[in-house]
Amino acid sequence: MSDSSGSAGTMTVIEGLTHLDKKDGDAPRLEKLASGAGATVIRMGFAQGQVLKDHRAPAPILVQATSGDVSFSTAEKTVSLVPGVAVHVDEGVMHKLVANADSVVMLTILR
Repeated sequence: MSDSSGSAGTMTVIEGLTHLDKKDGDAPRLEKLASGAGATVIRMGFAQGQVLKDHRAPAPILVQATSGDVSFSTAEKTVSLVPGVAVHVDEGVMHKLVANADSVVMLTILR
């Protein structure tokens, strides 16, 4: 991550969005890549079969796969997150993710 400031604000370059850094165990590896005005970006590295169990976000989120295939589920619907597909979820909505393949997911927490 690198920042540059100017009179009109700051631009942050976020790198490593497709880098798979998985860990052993049942849950994915989460790593905060950037945090700034309006958003926090987190990379999630999933090994096939890993699950991020039911939870709620404290703010609206945008979730997208940068590689692989992850099932993203709420009580109403399941979506296959593959590159080119994203979901926006309101604050407080219960959801979970299940990796159908080794995958990298970018989570953007919107504030």
